[in-house]
Amino acid sequence: MAYVQDATPPARRRVALRTVPPTPHYLAAEPVARLAAPAEEQSFLETLRKLWRHRLLIAACTVVLGGAAILAAWLMPSYYVSEARVLVGVQSPRLPNVESIIADVSPDAERVQNEGFILQSRNIAKQVIEQLKLRQDPEFNPELASPSLWTRLNPAQYLPPQLVAWFDHQVSSSKKVEPVKDPSNADDRTIDSLLSHIDVSTLGRSHVLSIKVDSRNPQTASAIANALAERYLDYQRRDKIESMDRVDKFLMGRVAELRDQVRKSDQAVEDYRRTHDLYKSAGVSGSGGVTSQQLTELNTQLLAAQTAKAEADSRLKEAQEIRKGGLNSESVPEVLRSPLIAVLKQQQSDAERKAAELQATYGARHPSMLNARSEVGNIQGRVNAEIAKVIDGLGREARTADARYQALAQNFETLKKQMGSVNDKTIQLEALERDATVNRNLLEAMLLRAKQSTGAEDILTANAKLVSPASPAQAPTYPPKALLALLGVAGGMMVGVTIALLREGGDHTFRRADQIEALTGLPVMAMVPQVAGRAQPAMQVLRQPTSAYSEALRRLHIGVELSETANSPKTILISSATPSEGKSVMVASLGRLLASNGKRVLLIDCDWRSPRLHQIFRCSNRDGLASLLIDKASDLENTIHHDALSGVDVMPSGPWSPRSAHLLSSDRMRHLLEALEQHYEFIILDTPPALVTADVLALSRLVEKVVFVVRWGHTRQEAVLEALKQIVDAQGDVAGVVMSRVVSKQYRQYSYGDPFFEAKRSGAGART
Repeated sequence: MAYVQDATPPARRRVALRTVPPTPHYLAAEPVARLAAPAEEQSFLETLRKLWRHRLLIAACTVVLGGAAILAAWLMPSYYVSEARVLVGVQSPRLPNVESIIADVSPDAERVQNEGFILQSRNIAKQVIEQLKLRQDPEFNPELASPSLWTRLNPAQYLPPQLVAWFDHQVSSSKKVEPVKDPSNADDRTIDSLLSHIDVSTLGRSHVLSIKVDSRNPQTASAIANALAERYLDYQRRDKIESMDRVDKFLMGRVAELRDQVRKSDQAVEDYRRTHDLYKSAGVSGSGGVTSQQLTELNTQLLAAQTAKAEADSRLKEAQEIRKGGLNSESVPEVLRSPLIAVLKQQQSDAERKAAELQATYGARHPSMLNARSEVGNIQGRVNAEIAKVIDGLGREARTADARYQALAQNFETLKKQMGSVNDKTIQLEALERDATVNRNLLEAMLLRAKQSTGAEDILTANAKLVSPASPAQAPTYPPKALLALLGVAGGMMVGVTIALLREGGDHTFRRADQIEALTGLPVMAMVPQVAGRAQPAMQVLRQPTSAYSEALRRLHIGVELSETANSPKTILISSATPSEGKSVMVASLGRLLASNGKRVLLIDCDWRSPRLHQIFRCSNRDGLASLLIDKASDLENTIHHDALSGVDVMPSGPWSPRSAHLLSSDRMRHLLEALEQHYEFIILDTPPALVTADVLALSRLVEKVVFVVRWGHTRQEAVLEALKQIVDAQGDVAGVVMSRVVSKQYRQYSYGDPFFEAKRSGAGART
């Protein structure tokens, strides 16, 4: 049969390697729903299938890590958390006029936070330790704690005592100064341990402090929380009392100092008055004393004397003017106001009325008339005499008033001169009096504040109060063992899933037929399973002709025949990308299968570097293909061995040498194949891997079809693509791909219902 060279350029053949769609005839049956499913659904289902393939790994990781988390959570000590709540900013009872001393600061976020820091201070923690005797509790005293795991596992405890003593002696002798244990360090460690169990926070935007304490004992946790709150409130109250004591001490000292100053200032004022005769009379204000009082009184008297003098002069002058003018003196006001003159005037009027009556009765010379007239004259004389006395009295009164005024004016001028010198002296006196007044006012103010603060300690309270005391917890709060166990199980599952996905992502081999078809564009003609047990795969086709292994080889045979539409190919080359992919066993098994079916089959071992056919058929390798190509006189009958079990003929590789390797691509090899085609229906060549030697590339041009073998789950995708690329570039006609040594049980995890194998025919764990 003549070899027809493919006229397709190499570049187009390389493109066809990845773009030619797979022939539906060779594809495994796919569920219709899977083909029509959206890409997202297929991706999700693909991920689920990947995880399902590694379900044992995921289950193992879940069990191991989850069990470790459960064990760790079970071994972890349980802690009980108790919470006490303290309201900050409670107003204390107010005392008048001492707010500046004990006034409360309005609470705000910063102050509440500061109070939280105070509550966690070391002084309060030390008081709580002393109150609850926590130094005897191993949980808070590191010196009483049980030995750690490292201490228990320390190999030094298993050494002989003599060796340990010698080592300690050497270490102690190398130290120059022995460290002195400080008892305060133990207290500091206990305080640090207690503070590590305390958490103080603010509840939301309120002024309430939440005091949470965790401990292995619920009663201890609640006792510590309540003791912290009590110590904090007591600290605030004691701080206020101490502040109040300092205020009282200051006030008492200030009062004593001011008393001494007031006494000295008052004494200085009195001494100055005594020295300068600045006496002060009762009820008189000012610094002038007696002189000022005298001057004031004299000024008042002088004004009164001046007024009296003016009045007296005015009355006297008026009376004199009346007398000079010939007017009746009886019009003088003093005359009119005189009661004696008024009586005399009344008597005169009565006497005149009587005289008038007598005149009407008697004559002018009648004695009664004369007596009446004489009586009227006497009364008139007496009135005139009284008027003269009044006028003389006004004159005397005017002279007296003038004399008194002159005397007072003289005394006033004298006191004015004396008052000038007194005023000069009173300037210093007033300064002394002001100092004394200021000291006296300060003393009164201090005495008032001291009296107000006396006894204020009894009503002083803290600016906070305990609104919710802590109670023992009914269940452990930390650690959340159920949550840790759940997280451990979930974490183990996630680790298993991650490892599974990493393994899937790092698996660059072929697990399914559609992978090969998608990457290469070539059909997968058969999926050859791995034969179970110790049975030889080449004998499987004879002993179990209906097994899955035999059926896969029949698929291969049918696939090769259908790859050529005109005539069935006679010369078939079977190769692979890398060694140990099962192609030699597949060649032997396929030859025996075809020969047992009555076909004339010749198997030629072209892998001179690692020949296997003579080992499989247990024949001699002394004469073979090399003998025919090197020695032209060699007998063909001596190089072909007949298998009595199946009737297949086998041509071993023979004694090859590196110098004769080029003969595989020579014309002698081509002529040999053409001559053998006349006697056999099928000639199958077992060749070395394509990536190991270039013999395959040359032989692929001499045969009709090339069958490429890929080992399931072993051959890397890059190697397959590179080997096929080289064969296609060498113009080899690749009929398709065969996947060898497929582990049926594992393949079903990747095949998604691919009916290449059935469970009853599958095997596991064998070699090919």
